[in-house]
Amino acid sequence: MPQPAPAPVEAHEPQPAPVAKHEAPPAREPDPAEIERALRDSGLEMVQTRDSGPIELPPDAEFVPAKRTRRPPPQDINEPLVQVETVRQPESKG
Repeated sequence: MPQPAPAPVEAHEPQPAPVAKHEAPPAREPDPAEIERALRDSGLEMVQTRDSGPIELPPDAEFVPAKRTRRPPPQDINEPLVQVETVRQPESKG
């Protein structure tokens, strides 16, 4: 009687250890004194603006086109036109 084949042995690869997740500390409000000290040490100046409503712009000046002098007509304006016939010469291979 033939013997049954041995059951295949499953090789288990070692699983990496679970890595603990590093959570960032909760965000904190910056200390105004710390901000002032950092600005003073860096040489920068903090400027704050206020919204005082819409800004009144001065009205635009009315558009006035530039004055240009008209060029005189060419001397040959009253001469009859001449028709010129042109022909393209075949290229000579040399």
